[in-house]
Amino acid sequence: MAGLLVYVVVSHVLHQRRHPSAAIGWVLFMFLLPYIALPLYLLFGTRKLARTGHSSTVDSTVRRNDDASTWPAEMAAALGQPRPATYRALCVHPDGAGSLRALLEVIDGAQHTLDLCTFILGRDAVGAAVSAHLAARARAGVRVRLLLDGVGRMLGGRVDLSVLMRAGVQVRLFVPPLHSPLKGRTNLRNHRKLVVADVGHADERLWCGGRNLAAEYFEGQPGHSAWRDLSFDLQGALARQAADMFQRDWAFAAPSVTGTAAAVTLAEADTNTAPVAAPGEPVGQVIASGPDQADDTVYALLVSAA
Repeated sequence: MAGLLVYVVVSHVLHQRRHPSAAIGWVLFMFLLPYIALPLYLLFGTRKLARTGHSSTVDSTVRRNDDASTWPAEMAAALGQPRPATYRALCVHPDGAGSLRALLEVIDGAQHTLDLCTFILGRDAVGAAVSAHLAARARAGVRVRLLLDGVGRMLGGRVDLSVLMRAGVQVRLFVPPLHSPLKGRTNLRNHRKLVVADVGHADERLWCGGRNLAAEYFEGQPGHSAWRDLSFDLQGALARQAADMFQRDWAFAAPSVTGTAAAVTLAEADTNTAPVAAPGEPVGQVIASGPDQADDTVYALLVSAA
């Protein structure tokens, strides 16, 4: 009874909307093996967290019209996602080599700010190259921030982050192993891979996709070809949505750090000035999905599309 009570209370407080099969599974597990199920639930059962700050780009006033192609934007806005924003110079990378070139170009082109988030930073040639370019921009006076997943760092071979920090790169680990295990965050991992440069300035850029920053995602390894994956880069106001998402993840990784509120305020000021798209100008949305979202946004959009 105590285990079932904990399950109900935690699910209600955190507004968790589980798939029916998952909910039934947890309830039966609690009922049949409570002394095993309760500790496991406290460690791994939490799938939704309180938001780490409302997205500064959210605007639910997406204009409705009779065009059937606008339903994704309308539904995304209803789910609390940002309104469409303009972009230009979109490049979908043909392969890992092209993706790596674009990644390093975005890093090297940063003149004011540079934010990078990844699950894995490999202890290999690609990881070393990315680290060297980040350190070079930090030494050049660019504000560089690296957000690396706590478990992903171990999977990547435990890159020596002290070299980056000595160069002036700000580094945070996203929920290291055994961090706040009683809060149900042991399995809370950050799989976002993105690089945002010079947000709020004339040449704001975004590199994003599914590639971890390790050799197997770009060049392959001896005897193995590179992963087939997708990534892209673009310029324009759409990059601000990714910057806003990075800022909230950065704040969650160390919420007690002084200056976080000021940084969030700056991000809000930047993202709320997104220009209105001219007729025929391409627009896009960065759709966030994960435990910091009240809804399963990508799942809902895919099911609605089907």
